[in-house]
Amino acid sequence: MQSVIANGLLAALPPAVYGRLSPHFDRVRLEAGSILYDAGDSTDYAWFITGGVVSLLSLSEDGGSVEAAMIGRDGLIGFSGASQRKGMAFRAQVQVAGAAQRISAKALRAVIKQEIGLYEPLLDQALTLGEQIAQVAFCNQFHSTDQRLARWLLLARDRTFYDAFTLTHVMISQILGISRSGVSSAAGLLQTKGLIRYARGRITILNHKELEASTCECYRIISRTINLYLPSQSSLASGDGSALDRDRS
Repeated sequence: MQSVIANGLLAALPPAVYGRLSPHFDRVRLEAGSILYDAGDSTDYAWFITGGVVSLLSLSEDGGSVEAAMIGRDGLIGFSGASQRKGMAFRAQVQVAGAAQRISAKALRAVIKQEIGLYEPLLDQALTLGEQIAQVAFCNQFHSTDQRLARWLLLARDRTFYDAFTLTHVMISQILGISRSGVSSAAGLLQTKGLIRYARGRITILNHKELEASTCECYRIISRTINLYLPSQSSLASGDGSALDRDRS
């Protein structure tokens, strides 16, 4: 019997490889707004996300930020720490609360050396993350703020199975790299169209099909890229990752 595993990357692994990793897992809660590591830091851990959304934020010298990519149940945060890289390229900040299976970078390095079956899924994740970063950069340059907000909400929905998110103006401003007044304009436009409801720091998607129709092609390109190498998001365990992932048997 094979138990459901709430992380797509882990679910894609051969059972023997998962069995090597699972004894090293430490289940942790991810609180909204918490920073897993900052740009320039080293990290002693990696996180297989089982619920919620983590942003990789690119930071400017004056304190500004913009999201380069998001990761949820589809993958792993902190993989480059397992390569003993000195200094992370982005800030990893939790945007939607959830949970993760945390593993030490040392243990992950050891399993990578022992199990060739782990190498290809991790390489796929790295390549897919690179493609997402490139697509988001394109989106930030050429598409309107309301399209970008719609794209972010749809990608977050795919990763959490939620239609409602607690997101302040400040959080959205950090994600999209725009002013708070720009956030109000973008959210207001989507709300006027009847696609979302935004009140008191909470966004609710009212019609996800129409929201998808209103966004740019970047949402579909990023989704297609992720689905090329991971199980369908709908096949993963639902919820916020509050239940412990169980070992395969």
